[in-house]
Amino acid sequence: MFSTYLDRLTHRPLSEDDHLPLLPSGRTLSSQAKQGSIQIRQASVGIHCFPNEDDALSIFLIQRSEYDGKHSGQIAFPGGKMDTSDPNLEFTARRECYEELGIPLESGKLIRPLTPVYIPVSNFEMTPFLFFHESKPAVSLNVREVVECIEMPLPELVHNIPIIHRELPLERNSLFQRKVPGFQFGSYWIWGATALVLNQLKTCCQA
Repeated sequence: MFSTYLDRLTHRPLSEDDHLPLLPSGRTLSSQAKQGSIQIRQASVGIHCFPNEDDALSIFLIQRSEYDGKHSGQIAFPGGKMDTSDPNLEFTARRECYEELGIPLESGKLIRPLTPVYIPVSNFEMTPFLFFHESKPAVSLNVREVVECIEMPLPELVHNIPIIHRELPLERNSLFQRKVPGFQFGSYWIWGATALVLNQLKTCCQA
């Protein structure tokens, strides 16, 4: 029953330590990594969860379009940077989800914000917001920004998707590689900030 996971996601205490298993070698927790950084920019993402046809909870991920940037083509949550006109970060998450997936601003009950993630490569602090929908939201892709909307059942994440390590180039077209932890979901490789947030969701559901 999805209600069990929803209860755990709502009430389980959050800890930044939930991110530890998905931190690449040499990377520190966000609270430490951002020390000394200046002019950190704020961003937020929306985690939209809903009952699926198996009476379990699913969430949406997206594959970003290819562009000249650090996060081109990656699997992510819908979201983006805070605009000066946004009243708060929850609104940013809702606005970005509307712009990218067409999910109405007022759709979905806020369950809670999750632990923020600092992203050194872009100097953003990203706050995830968890929303619950009574039924699966209809989506309409902004094809300039999103290639695909991906549905991930949370029981699949909890029970069948282990943490694995893959060799990734340090920079685009680089000959140097490093091992990074992440999740392989079907043909999708998920790492970085998105994987950290997914591991917190996974940990909550296991509690």
